[in-house]
Amino acid sequence: MSKIIPITRKKIETTENPFWISYADLMTALVILFLVIMSISIVAISSRPIVEKQERDSDISAVFDKLEELAKEKKLELEINRTNHTISFGKQARFDSDSFQLSTEAQNQLRAFVPIMLEAKETPHGIRWLKQIHIQGFTDETGSYLYNVHLSLKRAEAVICALLSGKLSKKLQQQLQGLLIIDGASITGIKESYEESRRVEVRLEFRQPGDTTKPGPLPEMELGYCVIDPKYDEKKLDTKQPTAKKSTVTKEKKAEIKEKKATTAKKKSVVNKKKTTTTEKKSVVNRNKSVNDKKKVATTEKKGAASKKQELKTDKKESIAEKKE
Repeated sequence: MSKIIPITRKKIETTENPFWISYADLMTALVILFLVIMSISIVAISSRPIVEKQERDSDISAVFDKLEELAKEKKLELEINRTNHTISFGKQARFDSDSFQLSTEAQNQLRAFVPIMLEAKETPHGIRWLKQIHIQGFTDETGSYLYNVHLSLKRAEAVICALLSGKLSKKLQQQLQGLLIIDGASITGIKESYEESRRVEVRLEFRQPGDTTKPGPLPEMELGYCVIDPKYDEKKLDTKQPTAKKSTVTKEKKAEIKEKKATTAKKKSVVNKKKTTTTEKKSVVNRNKSVNDKKKVATTEKKGAASKKQELKTDKKESIAEKKE
């Protein structure tokens, strides 16, 4: 009898498995999903600096908006350049030719600018981004370059003196000292006319995105007086100027210090006496050595004379013996 093979089983084995198609589709979907996530993350990472820059620009614009608002309230004329982050004070803060002296009106305007600037600094946007305040002095194109550099620095110094000469608390003075930086721009900002060129501008320096550096502690220093002020010598000699702190050493401590000095002086004198005695002893020893050396020389001379006498005696004896023979 021939062996009968079941046909149904063979058909099942040879037919294609329907699950292979759905598994391949699933893998394709996962790869596509992975690629989509990767592309989104790459776009997010690459666009982060752009977003931070836009946020920084909007915050800086908010700081300048605050400055303009406060200046209008105080009726203070400010010329703000948002592109260069500079603030100028118009005609009132200009200088005469070859001069660094500010008019009284300009000084008053600069003093009124201080509380406005500090209030804008204390806003959330100012705390986050404002780093330094640069005082830049400018000159016209007349004269030599190095002379104009010196003149521009003096003009910037005059503005700093005016800013700090107002009625400010010690805390605000220290805060302002930590923010101000003096720059001598000389002839790099020439304007259309000489009058417009002879000026001082305030440039605000803002942090870059990612800059998290914090300013260190400021040293406690007296404000002092402005050196370029014509009345500096009079103010320097004024009795109201800050003097050095008086010593808190008591009389007992002074007496102890004097006693210590006296004891140290006595010790030094004793040491000096000992040194002199040792030098004297050394000199005596040296003298004794010289005397001993002389004695040794004398004894050697005596021995030589005695040996000569002995030689003479032996010679005489030999001569006598020869005569007898």
